[in-house]
Amino acid sequence: MKLRAIAPGEIEQGLDRQNLNRINQRFSAINTDRLQRLRGALGDRQRPVVDALPLLFHTNHPMMPGFVARETPSRLCRFKLSKADISLGRSIARSFTPNVDITHEEEIYGIYIMGSVGTIAQSEKSDLDIWLCVKPGLSKKALELLDLKCKRISDWAMKFRLEAHFFLMDHQAFKQGHISTLDEESSGSAQRLLLLDEFYRTAIHIAGRKPLWWFVPETQENEYHSYTATLITKRFISQESVLDFGGIATIPDGEFVGAGIWQLYKAIESPYKSVLKLLLLEAYIAQHPRIQPLALDFKNSVYTGELNIDFLDSYVMIYRHIERYLRANNQTKRLELARRCFYFKVNKPLSKPPRSREKSWQRRMLEQLTQEWGWSKRQIEVLDQRAKWKAPEVAEERALLVNELNHSYHVIQAFGSETGAVRAISTEEITILGRKLQAAFERKPGKIEWINPGISEDLSETIIALTEHFDEEAKLQAWTAYARKTGPSNGGESGAIKSALSLVELVMWCYFNGVILPSTSFDIQRAPSINEFSLRKLINQLEHWLPLPLAPQGHDSFKHVASPTSVLLLLNVGKSPTPHLDEMGIQRLSNQTDALRYSGFEENLVASVDMVTRNSWNEIDTRRFDSQRALLDCLQDFLQLCLPSTHHKPPQLSVACVSSIHAATITRRVERWFTEILRCYYSGRYPSTTRYLFEMAGTYFSLQFKGPRLLVREHANENMLVDYLAEEQLSISPIMIDSRALLNHPLRAIADTISGSSGGRSWSGAIYVFFRRFDIGMETYVVDEMGVVLHRLYRGSGQHAPLKPLHHFLRAIINRQTRINQELLYDFGIFPMHFYELSKVGNQFQTQPKRVSQEMSAKAKFDVKAVAQPGSDSTMEFNFYCEDQEFLGRKFGDQLYLVVAQHIVKLRSTQGHYPVYLTDLDLSLCAKQLSENAKLSSSHYLKIKGQLEFKLNQAIGILQKA
Repeated sequence: MKLRAIAPGEIEQGLDRQNLNRINQRFSAINTDRLQRLRGALGDRQRPVVDALPLLFHTNHPMMPGFVARETPSRLCRFKLSKADISLGRSIARSFTPNVDITHEEEIYGIYIMGSVGTIAQSEKSDLDIWLCVKPGLSKKALELLDLKCKRISDWAMKFRLEAHFFLMDHQAFKQGHISTLDEESSGSAQRLLLLDEFYRTAIHIAGRKPLWWFVPETQENEYHSYTATLITKRFISQESVLDFGGIATIPDGEFVGAGIWQLYKAIESPYKSVLKLLLLEAYIAQHPRIQPLALDFKNSVYTGELNIDFLDSYVMIYRHIERYLRANNQTKRLELARRCFYFKVNKPLSKPPRSREKSWQRRMLEQLTQEWGWSKRQIEVLDQRAKWKAPEVAEERALLVNELNHSYHVIQAFGSETGAVRAISTEEITILGRKLQAAFERKPGKIEWINPGISEDLSETIIALTEHFDEEAKLQAWTAYARKTGPSNGGESGAIKSALSLVELVMWCYFNGVILPSTSFDIQRAPSINEFSLRKLINQLEHWLPLPLAPQGHDSFKHVASPTSVLLLLNVGKSPTPHLDEMGIQRLSNQTDALRYSGFEENLVASVDMVTRNSWNEIDTRRFDSQRALLDCLQDFLQLCLPSTHHKPPQLSVACVSSIHAATITRRVERWFTEILRCYYSGRYPSTTRYLFEMAGTYFSLQFKGPRLLVREHANENMLVDYLAEEQLSISPIMIDSRALLNHPLRAIADTISGSSGGRSWSGAIYVFFRRFDIGMETYVVDEMGVVLHRLYRGSGQHAPLKPLHHFLRAIINRQTRINQELLYDFGIFPMHFYELSKVGNQFQTQPKRVSQEMSAKAKFDVKAVAQPGSDSTMEFNFYCEDQEFLGRKFGDQLYLVVAQHIVKLRSTQGHYPVYLTDLDLSLCAKQLSENAKLSSSHYLKIKGQLEFKLNQAIGILQKA
């Protein structure tokens, strides 16, 4: 029905109550029709819930749903209890009595339901977004009571399968820009006036005051404040009869960016609805800076006499606006996607017969639209089968949706850059929403994508065929899953479901997206590296590690950057550690059961590792390692997930071997290996510079963090490992050894002894001397205060053993070091030094602490001191001092060591042929040449001592290892 237009001039030239009454009647008539449609879409048990809303908030009866306390705000403006209301109240609670204190102030100003209800898009699953407008300035306590009442009414409504969300609205605070922060049902500060635009064109007035905005002509929207002031002050409209949320003549640029990002986030779970809203925003942006919100089109239509609610349907208006915009830009493919989104949002399958004899108004309207679009019967049938679409169709549909969402993101981003609009949005909100988008839509190698955001109801397949093949493009082996057709023909495969470069990634993708269920059967084709037993074992591990469905991540998770929370290591998936034996159908058995160096051949039984990682944003990533260094490469990646220097806990780790060969042995060994490494770097007992030693496949390895980088070094034999431990350390670097490594080497006893003597913590400011006697000499391991290990062999025995001069030397350099660096004064200037004797019991070494004897502590008969000074070409020159005799390096040249050694021998009381030892060494002038940070430790002195003693002894014919 079309009425006579109310010309803006009539109002401008002379405001009169007759025109205002006509406006009120028109909006009220549209509201009544919409409310009828809303009620008509509800079930018989749901309808009374909506009808009871005014009654529930007008009264405060203890037996009625939602009651909290007598003090809860109540009394609804402009509402009078009718006999029908009282009857409804008694049908809900028999004891209901309409006792309302009329002297009590009216604290509920209005009730509105907004959104898709009452439109073509309303469905049985549509929820109710209810604005409960309250008296401005209510106390915090009053608002808390009212909020609790709303929650209880929501719970009551859910008993009738009606989902209702209440929003407490203070119209004055809303006008001033105060709005709730980001939560699950609210977009926060991102879109205040865009939200108002939606409210004005969709809200159904249930009870209470009516919107003042109705009475302002569209042509006066720019003068909204002065126009409404005139209406109120000249008493054309009673202020007590209206609610004023403000006008929408202009919408700030920042709201388009904020609303766009919010809708992109909502698209994670409801893409079709969000694509429509994003297209509407894009159409708005195209009008910038003279934007005409749809709410103004709606109001203008009412003023011109249009009361047909099919024409004024909010969702139809959105579609028509988008259609005009896309046609103007000749974007037919996007228009077709917009139509499909609209069709799915309405969700009235036209290829199926109507539920009742008479077609619903929504179905009739949708039929008219699809005829207008030129859709064929077959096209509609395909769309109506969406709930049964399988992975290929869903993946294709999702790709179209994601492409559209990416397009929208770039439009919004460009608009924000051009206008500076992004500055108008809460930084925290835009960060949270941006991170959610990244988690949902970012594509990267190995990431498991979730392809079904409400597109299909069931992606599962009855039979899946798996094939392994060579990917010519990637030059790697790859895997593909196919859906096997069932039926009498057993007719082979349909299209490929998914391809991936690893079996774990493929199976994980199928499991995560619901393609694989416990009832799914498998047909393994052209895949000799996997059997059904291992495949089932793999799926069981995934189900145990990641039970589905995943609980949605809350906003708090996205306030921080993503961090790994759990990791699953899958060993030997599709790869055997002993393929040469598999071909012969045999397994190697051995008493040597260390899976990292199994049997006498010291084989590493871990041939491949698939690392599956879940982070705090619920992203799932996979990565495969299948080189000879698979376990080492995996370890490096795992430790990089959470560096020790950050003090964050490592992710929870699970390990499983899915092969049928030595699975339990391999799993236990790798679990123990990772546990010990994590204890080393994350327990807080050792610094990140700790050197972790282990054996693998007949080779020695060491781990050490250098800043954020984990260095993995390989050492071909024990001697090379010992040489590595002698390298300079710029900070305290303890040694930790894998429990299954170096069992028959002195280093095992040394590391255990130091760890035990320091209470399980890293040592600092102490020197450890371990010695082992032989018939013709002695070997020593000196561990200095930085953890450097120096090994040396000495010849000689009895009174000429090297411990005494070594002790004198260490005491001398300790005194020198503490004088240079006051930080090294420990225990009132006494620098700890510990002596242990090494002895072999069976195949293993033990240590026994030894007290330093008085004789050893006594002063040497004479001192031999060397002093270093910088020479030419970064070399060092040495001067020697023995008793009162000085031997200058520049003076004696090549003969220096012979002259000094002969002088020492002459000073001896006996002429025994035993080695020469230094008792003191001064390197202070050469610290920059010897150390990266110009700080010397005991190991620097011991290394130079060994070199000088070698030259002195070589000069007199005694061979000692430096």
